[in-house]
Amino acid sequence: MPAKQPRTLLLFDPAAQPQSWNERMADGEFAVLYAGAIVQPITSQDDISAGHSFCTVFSSLPAAEVHATQQVALHPTLRCRIYDRYGLGQQPVREVAGGQHKGESEITPRFRRWVGSVLFFGGLGLTLFDWHADFRFGWPSMLGTRMLPTGLVLLFIELAILLNAAQKRRKQTSP
Repeated sequence: MPAKQPRTLLLFDPAAQPQSWNERMADGEFAVLYAGAIVQPITSQDDISAGHSFCTVFSSLPAAEVHATQQVALHPTLRCRIYDRYGLGQQPVREVAGGQHKGESEITPRFRRWVGSVLFFGGLGLTLFDWHADFRFGWPSMLGTRMLPTGLVLLFIELAILLNAAQKRRKQTSP
């Protein structure tokens, strides 16, 4: 059976039914979503023009991977993420990024650990210092009580991410 031709879909098409791109995919299809550069040429549909987000849908994962690799080779600032029909609700099946892709400005685990620790323990230290001085200064406890919750939130988020990753590893290794 010959492979189906890839098709290009708008990520959200109010004229289509259903409107979302992943709801218009069948089981076994894979979509390549682009970030970081405009992929040229896309002339297969008149609706896709500058400013509209789109994806390219393939009938197999290998075909989607080959396409993503070719696009990244043509546009080094591009990142291609390959999704199955469940779409953005799950992690991408594959990700292919060019050497010049800058990525997102996500908070890194290192940042969460360092800044969270500095804010939490620094705030705790300032608060304890002012408490020891019977709050005669005022400003250390004022700063410390504002630093403590922010540091605690960053450390709690890092702990939750680590526990979630450990749980996923346990599920993957269990029979």
